[in-house]
Amino acid sequence: MLTLTPPLVVAVTLMVSLALAQALVMSASKHGHLTMDLPTGVQKFHSVPTPRVGGIAIYVAMTAAWVLLPGLGERKLLSVLLLAGMPALLVGLLEDVTKRVSVRTRLLVTMASGGVACLLTGIGLTRVDMPLADSLLAVWPLAVLFTAFAVGGVANAINIIDGFHGLASGTVIISSLALAAIAYAIGDVPLALVALVLAAALCGFWLVNFPWGKLFLGDGGAYFSGFALAWLSVELLARNPQVSPWASVLLCGYPTIEVVYSILRRRRQRQSPGQADRHHLHSLVAVRLVQPRLAVAHANLRNAAVSLVMWICALVPVIPAILFPTRPDILLPALGACALAYHLFYRRLAAVADAAVADVAPEFRA
Repeated sequence: MLTLTPPLVVAVTLMVSLALAQALVMSASKHGHLTMDLPTGVQKFHSVPTPRVGGIAIYVAMTAAWVLLPGLGERKLLSVLLLAGMPALLVGLLEDVTKRVSVRTRLLVTMASGGVACLLTGIGLTRVDMPLADSLLAVWPLAVLFTAFAVGGVANAINIIDGFHGLASGTVIISSLALAAIAYAIGDVPLALVALVLAAALCGFWLVNFPWGKLFLGDGGAYFSGFALAWLSVELLARNPQVSPWASVLLCGYPTIEVVYSILRRRRQRQSPGQADRHHLHSLVAVRLVQPRLAVAHANLRNAAVSLVMWICALVPVIPAILFPTRPDILLPALGACALAYHLFYRRLAAVADAAVADVAPEFRA
């Protein structure tokens, strides 16, 4: 079997992802009748039909990395991502093509991916640094269920924030690089390398997606990349007992806070948690901050500018996780501070944008 050095594997992963992403764009006339994302719908901010199957490029690039990785440990970690992540990828691709898969079905299948990963590896989330909860998680079936719920939740959170060019992929890249930094610092080189492979696969797609939006991540790409990030966070805890569970939470901090906040907001408004709307933080940033300030810019650039703001939201929670991965006394307050900052930022934007969110200027959609 041909193997390469780790830096070359990461570079090849990026190049394979980039080449496949470009190929998907160039061949859109062949598959567009199935794969195009039309600019209609309550959460759409683009104006040109665009292929939404970027997840294919990411998955194939990571498969290529599995073939080329030199170490058995790295290939084992990547095997779990590819095998257990396949249900999440496929249910997302099915939604990308048919537009008929319910939110509940997609959530259950992504949770199943987390459960499959538990069964393949024999590991799961067995601690959250809370005595009562840790006692319950010592019961293996409960640990599997909790892990499946957490992994599925993160995967769906990545899909929820996938609203603007580069937002979801950039967020997962930031979190994956942060996870790699933590793993490398504590001596878990195989895990660090696999996290870099995930970041490289996403980066190849990102180069096509940002800023012009030529190819979308799609549900398949969002669910698979979210699953991969979440499962690597589980592996980080299982392989390194000194790492606090709250470090893993902060690695996925922005999308996790977004989905929890959205659920609470919709329950307060007596809406279904799965109901689509334009009241996510990234939508408010688009309407309140970006649109007024970049009114003369190209629509695609206004779309991409939203991601620049939101990447700050993704970066802030991972910083304490990188700096203090073994300090729950610091990480838990940091998580609370991030949640409070999110709430205050959201309330400030919502207070002046309630009317605007419901009536976004058509020329902003790109």
